[in-house]
Amino acid sequence: MRWRELFQEGRGQLTAGILLVEFMVAIEALVVTAIMPAIKKDLGGLEFYGLVFTGFSLAGLVASPIAGRAADRRGPGRPFLLFTGLFIAGTLLSGLATSMPMLAVMRVLQGFGAGGAYTVSLVAVARSYPESGRARVLALLAGAWIVPGLLGPSYGALVASTIGWRWAFFSIVPLTLVAAALALPALRRLPHAETSGLHLPLRWPIQLGAGIAAVVVALSLISWATVPLVIIGLIAALPALRRILPEGSFRARRGMPVAVISIFLLITAFIAGDYFIPLLLTAVRHRSLAEAGVVITLGTVSWSLGSWWQSRVVIRVPRPRLVMLGAAMVGIALTAMLATIVGAPLVFPYVAWLIAGIGMGIAYPTLYMVVMESASQGREGQAVGAAEVGERLGLALGGGLGGASIAIAAAAHASLSVGLTGALALALVAALGSVALAPRLTPERVLDVRFPLA
Repeated sequence: MRWRELFQEGRGQLTAGILLVEFMVAIEALVVTAIMPAIKKDLGGLEFYGLVFTGFSLAGLVASPIAGRAADRRGPGRPFLLFTGLFIAGTLLSGLATSMPMLAVMRVLQGFGAGGAYTVSLVAVARSYPESGRARVLALLAGAWIVPGLLGPSYGALVASTIGWRWAFFSIVPLTLVAAALALPALRRLPHAETSGLHLPLRWPIQLGAGIAAVVVALSLISWATVPLVIIGLIAALPALRRILPEGSFRARRGMPVAVISIFLLITAFIAGDYFIPLLLTAVRHRSLAEAGVVITLGTVSWSLGSWWQSRVVIRVPRPRLVMLGAAMVGIALTAMLATIVGAPLVFPYVAWLIAGIGMGIAYPTLYMVVMESASQGREGQAVGAAEVGERLGLALGGGLGGASIAIAAAAHASLSVGLTGALALALVAALGSVALAPRLTPERVLDVRFPLA
């Protein structure tokens, strides 16, 4: 499928709308990452630093399977409108937060809306484009991060240092309204599925989110008293995951199940570095917020370049080989970040995150293609929702466990460098896990992929 065909045959408005939704998500993610050191300085609460990211991700984790199945049952239009409204409300309330705990709570509402709206958009990609066009659509979605990647961190730093970090939140709202107005008409025209068995009781997504939240909070507020909370959280989360993910996920079964697990590992690896690079460079290497933002920008732009290259070679290069290459590049970059903590030249983080972004651009869309190729007709929402659960779980644990590492180091009266070393070491293990699972990514027949009865 040629690039221009993405905007022909009635797909033009849908493609443009999905791109604008991705653009909005990119602006939000990059601006908040860049301004977090300024928020910490204003509101305090370093122990809640990771929870601001984790709450957003956990809420998206809860919303993703709900949104995916709702898009199958009712069509994408109504769910998209609902989740976009929740995102706008959460964004406004985040800008009004008066403490770090309050900001973390408001980010939960914002993340629920963002996670649901984004999942619906990916369902539209799976349902509306042939296999030959999905790689190009995913490359366009990665390309939607280029302008935010170039300007977002600098914009966030500029706003935070002039009129205040709160306006970095408020300024997102008009863009969101424009994106929704353009995407909604095209999404409303997509039909709902005619299959049954798509209902997912709210119990399982909520139980999953609550269980993971309990684990992350307990690790962030580390003490012997919080150990039982970790156990309780795991007891709640694991059965919920079994109800939401495709059968065989815990055994890394070939095809969709191992792709979902690989998405989780890959996102965990990248985010545990990306969220804490500004803190590493500003607090450990004593660089400015603007300099730290340049590293985030390099990772974002190079992700787009890697995705563009992947869209050109994915037809002739096996999926496992592409994922193995991309995940290995992320692992190399994380090793360089660990060296930065102990005094490596400052060129290391810049080159390293350029490499990491290219690796993510190669591996991430390839994994989503495996998921979409394994989905049966009418169940695209279930498949995409499961992949998004893996991604959101990685976002939550990448930020949450990284924040927990910092909190544990602080509780032990160790330096911030020790906490950041623990966070990046966990990320490296996740990247190596994704490399190890890559050979199992060959898709199985569609009929072999099943979801447990809810």
